Amino acid sequence: MAKENMITTIAIVVAIIIGLILQFQFQLPPIVSAVVAIFLGIFIGFIIILIQSLITKKKKK
Repeated sequence: MAKENMITTIAIVVAIIIGLILQFQFQLPPIVSAVVAIFLGIFIGFIIILIQSLITKKKKK
């Protein structure tokens, strides 16, 4: 459980950093950066869930 929380925290931090980089690179308003960071966080979380489900399926076999 602690491993999943750490992965989620890392995903959120990466999404925020990417959002800030895009904001400064393209001179976007802060609200656009926040929305991009939210969507990136959701996307990264979805990918992590898929990877974890594939790993648990392989372990059960």
